[in-house]
Amino acid sequence: MVVRKTLPALIAGLLAVGTYNSALAVENDELDAPLGVWGLDSAILPLSGFYGQIIGGHYEAKSVKDASGNNEQFSTVLPLAPGGLTVNGTVDAKIITNVVVPKFVFISDDVFLGGHAGAYLAIPLVDKSREVNVAVTTALPAPYPSVIGAAASQAASGKQRGVGDVELTSFIGWKQDELSIVAAFNIDMPTGKFDKTSQVNLGTNYYSFRPLVSLAYSTESGFDVASALSYNVSTVNKDTSYKSGQYLTFEYAGTYQFSGNFKAGLQGYYLDQTKDDQDPNNTAAMPIVNGNKARATSIGPIASWQSDDLRTKVEFKYLAESGARARPQGDLVLLTVSRQFF
Repeated sequence: MVVRKTLPALIAGLLAVGTYNSALAVENDELDAPLGVWGLDSAILPLSGFYGQIIGGHYEAKSVKDASGNNEQFSTVLPLAPGGLTVNGTVDAKIITNVVVPKFVFISDDVFLGGHAGAYLAIPLVDKSREVNVAVTTALPAPYPSVIGAAASQAASGKQRGVGDVELTSFIGWKQDELSIVAAFNIDMPTGKFDKTSQVNLGTNYYSFRPLVSLAYSTESGFDVASALSYNVSTVNKDTSYKSGQYLTFEYAGTYQFSGNFKAGLQGYYLDQTKDDQDPNNTAAMPIVNGNKARATSIGPIASWQSDDLRTKVEFKYLAESGARARPQGDLVLLTVSRQFF
C-alpha cells in the first residue's frame, strides 16, 4: 500500500523538476552555429552566379558531457524523507540529428569594395531524437530504482521532425594571387518549433548573430589551406528568459588536389564558449553549472569531386568530436551536392 501511494508522487516530482542535473551549454543542449558545414568553398568563393546546394547531415552522440568533461550524472531530490532524499544515478544518452538543408547561394559579378558580394539562404529540414536511459545507483528498496529510472528516462527523451531555424547570410570575398579573404555575417532566425516543456526542439526560439572572417591560401602544387574565425551572440529566449552564452568557433581545412577533379584532406573545428549562460528567473529544468560553458574539438577526413565544367561538386566529410564540455560529444557525417545554375 505504501508503494502504491508513493510511486505516483515520485513520478510527478521527477517530471516537475526535470530529469538530471545537467551542465549543457545553450538551452536544450543546442548550438546556434551549424558546425562542420563551413569549408573551402566558404573561404575561396567560386565563380559568380546562382548556386543550389543540398546538404545531408547525420550527427550521433552516445554521451553527454558535464562541465568537467565527464559523462553526465543523474541527481534529483525526492520527498521520501524529511528534507528530501537525494537520488543519484548514471545517464546513457543517444542523441541523433538527421538534417537535409536546401541552400540557395548568389554571388554577384559586380565589384563591390574591391571584391565580390553575395548571400545565401539555408532552410534546415530536421529530424531529431534523444533516447536517455537513467540507472539509479542510490540504494533503495525495490521497485523504487527501476520506477524512478524509467520515469526519468521517459521525461528526458523525445523526438521531433520539421523545419529548423533558417539561416540568412551575406558575405563579400576578395582574392589576391594565392590569398583569398571572405567576411560574412550570419543571422539565425527562430523559425523552428519550440516548446519550453519539451526536451527536444527544432528551434532555439531566439535570434543569433555571427560575424565570420576566413582566410585561404592556394598553391600551384595542389595544396589548399583555409581557416575561419566566428563569434556567436544570441538574444534572450522570450518564452523562458534564458540567455545562452556567447562562443567562439575556429574552423580549419587542408586539402590536396590529386587530379583535376578530386581533392582530399582534413577538416576540423574548435568551439569555446566565452560567456556564461544566464537564467535570471531560475526556471530552467536543467540548472546552470559553472556557467554551462561549452567546449569541443573535432577532426576528420574530407573529400570532394568537381566536374570538368566546374558547375557540379560533391563533397563528403566525417568529423569526430573529442574533449567535449557541457554538451553532447558525437560524430558528424556531411554530404553536400552543389550545382551552378547560371
